Amino acid sequence: MDEKILFHLKLLKKYTELLKDISKVDFEEYMKNEILKGAAQRYLQVAIETCINIGNRIISIEQTKGKNIKTPETYADIFLALSQLGIINDKFSTRLSQMAKFRNKLVHLYWEIDDSLVYRFIKENMQDFEEYICCIKKYIQNN
Repeated sequence: MDEKILFHLKLLKKYTELLKDISKVDFEEYMKNEILKGAAQRYLQVAIETCINIGNRIISIEQTKGKNIKTPETYADIFLALSQLGIINDKFSTRLSQMAKFRNKLVHLYWEIDDSLVYRFIKENMQDFEEYICCIKKYIQNN
């Protein structure tokens, strides 16, 4: 299987573990700690970017196999393409597309970031990364 995908899966696992560690801090402490907030934003950004990179790589692989899949125009489109390929379902694709849009905000509109929203995300949505890892591992096993 593609070594780049395996490498990125390891990175994704590392970033999600770091985010889980940060999520163990209570909300008040998190909101007072600028270093924790910055770390959470950065690890969330690179975790999402890692999902994007994995998705892009799979799309590229499938295109070289002759699959008629359009090259995504946006990061959110990558997850729609993965859904079209049957790697993730439509509902999960929508959640991941929203995550990609949030990544854009982390990168380009960082001054507008709501720290409580980041905290809530790492408390409530880390399973999306785990589900994505499972979907990608299933893809790897079948190819």
